[in-house]
Amino acid sequence: MKKRITLFVAVVMMFVLVGCKPSAEKLSEVEGYVSQLREYQAAAEEKYLDIADTSLRPELDELGVKAAAIYEIDFSKLSNKKIDEKEPEILLLLGAYEDIQKKLDGTYQDETAANEEQAKNLQIDAYIINKTGFGINSIILRDVTTDTLSDNLIEVDETLEDGYTLMGVKLEVHADSSQWEFIVKDVAGTQRVFPCESLKDVSNEGVSLVLGYDAETDSGTVSFGGYFSN
Repeated sequence: MKKRITLFVAVVMMFVLVGCKPSAEKLSEVEGYVSQLREYQAAAEEKYLDIADTSLRPELDELGVKAAAIYEIDFSKLSNKKIDEKEPEILLLLGAYEDIQKKLDGTYQDETAANEEQAKNLQIDAYIINKTGFGINSIILRDVTTDTLSDNLIEVDETLEDGYTLMGVKLEVHADSSQWEFIVKDVAGTQRVFPCESLKDVSNEGVSLVLGYDAETDSGTVSFGGYFSN
């Protein structure tokens, strides 16, 4: 009788153990999802290194914590039922990584386009000499070709008095443009346009820009000189 009971218990335990293990098909399926998750995570992290924008870092970290929890699971010890309960979580993670990959790719494309455009710009060192006869509190370079404006080259609340020089000016010039002008506002608030020669042809060492003004014709002029000229 004892032998029969022992044999019965052994058989029952065998079926219990077998019931706790997944089928080969189910194990292969879930391991495939986990492998795909690792690939998606690696691709997202690699793309993140290629961009300057860091706004997606928190989202990547959050997904990384969830993915790490999945990697810790030994699916070979779970039943088919338990794996079925976990698979939707893995699939949601895969979808989340697909979404963030799209965001990363979009950011990368935007930054690449911006960098390519920036590469077309020339950075010119300059200083500006005011010989207009009046004080100036705003000088803005307008790229006529692209219809874009620079920031005010004079600091806020500062005035470039007649006869004085504005040092340390950085002019950003688009290499594909062909026409520029300076928009100058005096201390009385009067705004005038000063036509400018080609800024692409100046020396790599920089340029001095002399602002002149003819009161009879109410017209401004910009003349170029060497960077270290008077």
